[in-house]
Amino acid sequence: MPELPEVHTIAEDLKKKVVGTQIVEVYYTGEGQKLISKSGQDLTDTLPGERIESIDRRAKYLLINLSGGKKLIFHLKLTGQILVRDSSHKPDEFTRLVLKLDDGRQIRFADRNGFGEVILADNIDEVNPNLGPEPFQIPYKKFYDSLIRTKKETIKEALLDQSLISGVGNIYVDESLYLAGINPFKSPAKLSLNETTRLLNSIKKALEEGIKDRGTTIDSYRDTDGKPGTHQFHLLVYGKSGKPCKKCATRIEYTEIKGRRTHFCPTCQPKDQLSLF
Repeated sequence: MPELPEVHTIAEDLKKKVVGTQIVEVYYTGEGQKLISKSGQDLTDTLPGERIESIDRRAKYLLINLSGGKKLIFHLKLTGQILVRDSSHKPDEFTRLVLKLDDGRQIRFADRNGFGEVILADNIDEVNPNLGPEPFQIPYKKFYDSLIRTKKETIKEALLDQSLISGVGNIYVDESLYLAGINPFKSPAKLSLNETTRLLNSIKKALEEGIKDRGTTIDSYRDTDGKPGTHQFHLLVYGKSGKPCKKCATRIEYTEIKGRRTHFCPTCQPKDQLSLF
């Protein structure tokens, strides 16, 4: 699933490419009817005439702010892609929705698995009222307080809780915990303030690295030109099961925590660790 760095990359691309353009036609293709059935909205009549005023990102959501005051909100889920194409460009596989612009280009929403969502709303709270603070904005003390109060049994589960901290998913949680030297099975309630400070700094670092590399492409993530990100070539633990840790050469271990793939170094992230901070 595209996480914060991937959606950030798409948002920044769209800011450069489509802000100021007007939507002149909207149509669904392939299995686009699924988008209508999910949202209960047929956008073919409501979007034409709207001008794209600005682009935002909130957690893993992409927001296209329209001149009429509403927001067109995308959630890419597992395999969603937002592509900007010239009208002459060949059809993109699994395209479900097309927004034709007044300059002749198209914004295409493609989604192989069909789990993605496109919703027209007044604000993001209509779509998801339970989003937690952004990683780059949450104060250290608030982050600590949220972790020690959560009912999640492991720190891995807690960081995946979008109501606690938003935008971070499976890939960047594993990377962040490794950078912080914290075992994914550790109880969040047992983390010290210094440990949570180190962890939040590690989350920011992992996300910044992902943004710098224009996202991580494990499967289907693409930017608006249809190009993959490159951060997958720089991952430290995620997807590295059986390979040597870059710090200590111990083999990276793979496990599952509540059904989520989890990768960690048993030496650098010991399970029964004592806090020295």
